Amino acid sequence: MAKIIDRLSEKIPWLQKAAALHVPDDLRVGEIDLSFTPNREQMEYLCFHVQEREGGQVYEGYRVVRLLQLKYISLEARRDAGLLQKMRTILRGLYGSNVDLVYLAAGIFDQPRIGIVQCYGVSAFCPNKDEAIRRSAQMLMALKAGMVGAYRQIRLEPLTPTIAQWVANAFTQMRFALVTVGHPDPRENARGGDASLRDPLTSGQPGAQQYSMQQNELLFRGMSGLGEEFMLLVMASHVNLADITTMLSGLLEDTSVYASRQTGARAASFGISLPAILTGGLAENASHSYNTNQSTGLTEGQSTTDGVANAEGQAHTVGHASTRGWAHTVGVSETDTTGTSVTQGTAVSHGTAHTEGTAVTDGSSHTESSSTAVSHSDSSGYGVNGGVGGSIAPAGVGLSANVGGNASWGSSDGITNSSGSADSSMHSVTSSQADTVSDSTTQSQSSTNSQSHSTTQSEAWTTSGSETDSVADTASSSTTKSHADSHSTATSDTKGSGIGQVIGRGFSSGMSVGVAPSFSLSNSYQWQDDPNILLTEIMRTQRKLLDIASREGAFYTDVYGLARSEQGAQALMGLIPEAFHGTEDVVAGVQTRSLNEEEQAYISLHARAFTPSTRVETIPEAMSGYADSTLLTMLQLAAYTAPGTFEQGSALTIQEETPAFAFYPEMAGDLTLGRQWSTETGQLTDVFLRLDPQRHFHTAFVGDTGFGKSIAAERMAYETTRFWHYRTIVLDFGQGWRKALRWPGLIYREPGRNEEHIDIRQLYPASPRPLRWNILQVPQRIDPARYRSMIAELFANAGRMGPRQLGFMRRALTEIYTQAGVLTSDPKVQRGEMGSLLNFAEVNVVRQVRSVRSLPMDDVAVGTVLERLDPQDLQALAVYRSATLSVVNWVERLRSYQKEFERDQASRTSLEGVLLRLEQFAEETMARQYGPGRSAEPVEDLGLLGNPEDRWGITVIEGGAEMDEYPKAALLSLLSSILYFDAVARRREALDGYRAFPKMQIFFEEANKVLTGVSGGAASDQNAGEGGNPVSHIFQTMWRDGRKYGVYLHLMAQTVSELPSGILSSCANLFVFQTKDAKDRDMILPHLGRSEKGLVNTEYKRYLARIPRTYAIAKLGYSADVHELEPVLIRPMMVECDEPSEQEIIQELGRVSLRPTVEEILRS
Repeated sequence: MAKIIDRLSEKIPWLQKAAALHVPDDLRVGEIDLSFTPNREQMEYLCFHVQEREGGQVYEGYRVVRLLQLKYISLEARRDAGLLQKMRTILRGLYGSNVDLVYLAAGIFDQPRIGIVQCYGVSAFCPNKDEAIRRSAQMLMALKAGMVGAYRQIRLEPLTPTIAQWVANAFTQMRFALVTVGHPDPRENARGGDASLRDPLTSGQPGAQQYSMQQNELLFRGMSGLGEEFMLLVMASHVNLADITTMLSGLLEDTSVYASRQTGARAASFGISLPAILTGGLAENASHSYNTNQSTGLTEGQSTTDGVANAEGQAHTVGHASTRGWAHTVGVSETDTTGTSVTQGTAVSHGTAHTEGTAVTDGSSHTESSSTAVSHSDSSGYGVNGGVGGSIAPAGVGLSANVGGNASWGSSDGITNSSGSADSSMHSVTSSQADTVSDSTTQSQSSTNSQSHSTTQSEAWTTSGSETDSVADTASSSTTKSHADSHSTATSDTKGSGIGQVIGRGFSSGMSVGVAPSFSLSNSYQWQDDPNILLTEIMRTQRKLLDIASREGAFYTDVYGLARSEQGAQALMGLIPEAFHGTEDVVAGVQTRSLNEEEQAYISLHARAFTPSTRVETIPEAMSGYADSTLLTMLQLAAYTAPGTFEQGSALTIQEETPAFAFYPEMAGDLTLGRQWSTETGQLTDVFLRLDPQRHFHTAFVGDTGFGKSIAAERMAYETTRFWHYRTIVLDFGQGWRKALRWPGLIYREPGRNEEHIDIRQLYPASPRPLRWNILQVPQRIDPARYRSMIAELFANAGRMGPRQLGFMRRALTEIYTQAGVLTSDPKVQRGEMGSLLNFAEVNVVRQVRSVRSLPMDDVAVGTVLERLDPQDLQALAVYRSATLSVVNWVERLRSYQKEFERDQASRTSLEGVLLRLEQFAEETMARQYGPGRSAEPVEDLGLLGNPEDRWGITVIEGGAEMDEYPKAALLSLLSSILYFDAVARRREALDGYRAFPKMQIFFEEANKVLTGVSGGAASDQNAGEGGNPVSHIFQTMWRDGRKYGVYLHLMAQTVSELPSGILSSCANLFVFQTKDAKDRDMILPHLGRSEKGLVNTEYKRYLARIPRTYAIAKLGYSADVHELEPVLIRPMMVECDEPSEQEIIQELGRVSLRPTVEEILRS
């Protein structure tokens, strides 16, 4: 055995014992700069002033290192068999960009307790610091682009100050260092040790090997289990392809030598032969020749040139240009600014120019030239002839042969010299003259209106115009005279010589042999040299690696391990080979090299400065020229640097990737609602989600509380109101929308224009701006009988009351409306005491209505029976008569029923539940706010603000926290119905020629409570008797038919499953925020065009439960183009402003008082 090893050592140089490695003084580290962003939230770069020595040269400059830490890689990476191949493609790109990669894995287990941190970075060295900083920034962009392109939705972020400081300290505090050399084995199956993978010990299928395919995760898991802090630093320096090709060429030559020595043959033979006669002849001949030549030439030339040119020109030009432009720009801004500027200008210019010029040019030149030519030629020839003959005689066999040949060769040489000279001279005169007359008149006017708001968006509207008139007269004259004289002389001298030589040789030979019968015996065998065979195999394996490297490039790779303790260093020495050493064909497997104290200090210094070692390799045949580096192919380097799917650390690795969503970079529309998120890059982009009037529809904002529904709704409300001049009413169950007071562009305070397009009203008593509303007064455009039913049904729905309770309220309303003569179309009223006009006040009401319609009024007087009046007259009379009614009358009539049901316990209990709900409206403050009086406002006119010729704006109705949920739900649902049915009537009026009204939209905050009511508790008997929701048809009608009447309804809801049936399906536009309830998610998915059943689209259902805060899935579903109907992931844009206090609201809008007027006091 020893002899074989000795033989191998003789034949394989790198098996020979090498002398101890020298530790050179090749690195000096000066100033170190750890740079952070201005807010000190992230590290920008590390800068080292270094002096490096290599090969007798000194390189002084700055090395700048930039690092990004891995924060997220999707769960799918654990099962991705192409993880290493993706890293391989990244390394190919970095190689092509001349980027030197830095990979740093750190185990941080004590102060702070973070775990594994994986960092990717670049290293740039330049003599100039600024250039090194700039170059490193460019290289980092190339690295980040490659990582984002290969790994879908991967997230890389700069180091935090805490981690950056820990890394900087660890380089100086970790005293134990080791070096890793050799070729890792890239394992290209799935990684991560997922529990779903099969047991490798019990299955022989290919999938069984998947558990063993972890690599850096083994290292991370082992060190985390020990709690030993460490750093693994990988520095990859690209190698030029020319150098790789040179190494490959030398290796091929060495391999062929060893390969030729692998096998051989030995043979032995014995025989008898007779004497032989050999004849031959030889002849030679030679010749030699020499020649020489010489020639001389002389050339002279002379020329004279005169020229005259005269040119005149005249031009008259008249021009006029008119320009008009309009631009709308959306950008990013952090200011709130509104401004207007108008600029007018006129410019008139006259000009006359006269120009004369004369130019004289004289010149001469002298040129000399010479050349020498050398020639050489060779010739050769050869010939071969031969013959063979034989004879057979009784005594034996005869054989004769002859061979002849001739050969000749020759050569010749020649030399040629030439020289020449030339002289020339020239003279020219040029004169010119030009006259120019020009006139121009320019008029310009521009008008600019600009506005910007929020921290993320600015908008500007610019209108500009210009008028330009120009007149130009140009006259020009030029005269040119030229004269040139030239003289040239050329002399040439040529010499040549040649030498020729021819040599010829011929030869001939002949042989005669006679053979007698004989007997022969031979033996042969083949030998093999195993050391040379083994060496050849190793060399050819090495050749494969160099062959791959010559095609795609390679990196000199330094892998250093650092630990705080000797135990940690020992653990690294065992874990690194375990993680990266494999069974694939490699030249040398992964090995960790222990170091002495001097070597540890040397490696620690290079690691701290992110500078590779330059210790020269002493083994002659090793591929790498450096002792601490290994030449690695792209795939081998990927084994070290591929992202590790290890969860205990700063990187999130167990969350599945965000499902695919559409991305529309060229959406039509002038409103911007949010910024689109790219599922390809996993980043928020500056591409806006836009809205066009043609795609505006009922919209639902759904999701759990606190995730941004109001932000998206506020943005839509502001954009549509401010820029489309919509009439907007917000039914705010709380008081979060009052910030609309500060939205830019809704209040104008300037000379000649004092407009307010914003109003805020409160439902709760003792508020600064209460909504003064007599809820029993019939609206101007709603039939009184229908309004009576609306009140009863909506108040019952708000408390989730049953049919019996609804019947009580409807009965009481009918009685008090009949008694007051409000139901003017009811035959009972028309035939009773209230069946005619009772006084002049009622007569004036009817006459005013007729005067608007230009109808006769003479037949209207006190006593005119109602049957003679038309519907418009009866409607106006109902509004007038109902103005005196109060909720107090309603409650008193309900109380009168108590005696009737003394013995009917069920009816009495239901009645008491109704009174429990309604009695709060009859209390003093509430009764004054929602009772009769001249200060009561027609709520159907809410939102019509500003200039009477252009009435638009936003009105916020606040419920507030001071009021119980039932009265808020009852009042807001009734208010929304009044606004809707009034808008329907106004639509008919507009078609009949009356003044058109702006489009209206209503926002329902906490729509679940407004549309379905709040829990009735003891006051409800909804579950007794008939079930169902008696009011759902009102809201279903509103959502189904609203758009045709110019009414858009937008809801904000937390619980989709509690909305009335058909409401969500009527919302073509949808914004979905995080929703965790499974039933709600099943209802949402079909509206996004995804299946809620089976095993398809399950990733979307899961994603609904983890949508980040302030992000939403948006679907604008109203389009004729099917390609525009896919959902988009967005971040809604916030309308940035502070919430005003009540005092600020009063200062801007004034106070509204509920105190009765003197007239009302006297009347009472």
